[in-house]
Amino acid sequence: MKVAILHEMLVKLWGAEKVVEALLEAFPKADLFTLIYDEKKVWTVFPASKIKAVPKITQRIYNITKNQRFCLPYMARWVEQLDFSDYDVVIASSSGFSHWAITKPETKFIVYYHSPARYLWDWTNEYKKDIWFNSGIKWWILNKMFYKLRQWDTLASMRSDVNLANSENSANRVFKYYRKKADILFPPVETNRFKFIKKWDYYIIISALVEFKKIEVAIEAFNKMPDKKLKIIWRWSYKEALEKMVSWDNIEFLWAQYWDDLVKLLWESRGLVFPWEEDFWITPVEAMSAWKPVFAYKAWWLLETVIENKTWEFFEDKFWEDFVEKFIEFDEKVEQDFYNKGDLQKHAENFSREKFIEKIQNIVYKK
Repeated sequence: MKVAILHEMLVKLWGAEKVVEALLEAFPKADLFTLIYDEKKVWTVFPASKIKAVPKITQRIYNITKNQRFCLPYMARWVEQLDFSDYDVVIASSSGFSHWAITKPETKFIVYYHSPARYLWDWTNEYKKDIWFNSGIKWWILNKMFYKLRQWDTLASMRSDVNLANSENSANRVFKYYRKKADILFPPVETNRFKFIKKWDYYIIISALVEFKKIEVAIEAFNKMPDKKLKIIWRWSYKEALEKMVSWDNIEFLWAQYWDDLVKLLWESRGLVFPWEEDFWITPVEAMSAWKPVFAYKAWWLLETVIENKTWEFFEDKFWEDFVEKFIEFDEKVEQDFYNKGDLQKHAENFSREKFIEKIQNIVYKK
């Protein structure tokens, strides 16, 4: 059986790329396709020798601009030019355009939805603000382009044979926008890497620093709690604006961290803070694997992965009015070792890499 794996862009190593890595482990002879490739950023996991094909036009634009957003109008067109005619199975890892691929009728086309494209559907206005396209001629151009892409996206969604989603929330969004059902397959988490515990004096946020991640909610809260320390890890366009919001030296920004450096920071933290809504985010499960509790906004997929009062604590107010009050209660429980290490790690094992690989292999080989 000849298998192809398609992922929109290999320009970072985030949660979606961990899914691709696990797919390659499940199908080691599979060919890997992508629309944009940045070897300097991903070579440790995805060496150039593993890449079967990248469209020249999207790669050329990315090489010139170093910004995947400029490739967006071309990705939609060029994903349909990729040749999958020799493959028995094509697996698309999709958060935008991978599910647009064209396959033969006899080819089994499996789409794993991280999410329908957020910038085309429910987060369109936030996306416009984030790239400064929320007024004037730029707003008009982007609206016109998105209108066409939504039509194209809906039609392309009809091409798949098997639909998978990374959470119940993503499955609901797939049904809302495409009117089709998707089975849930949680992303893989390397739970074995985190089987160690140490507790220092800080909490941790691991996130791309963009506006819709609501990192400012945590910053404003920790400004009111100068005795509580917070380390914010990652980078992106909103970093400078967030740094200006900090009032005390209890909040520290660290550059993007990977592999053992990131594991060490998580090991040594008191717990993870998660102030935004997400379809699925691997980091909270990794935190539980490291026996660390999570403090989060009570919404969306988080409710699918939680044992409340055993592995997680929540703030609930839509406008974050209860963040500080609830966090202080959470911090006191952490200090008292309230969260049982066995409960944390046992729950995290439900999302293990081994279970993901077993399930995706069964789906592919099922007649």
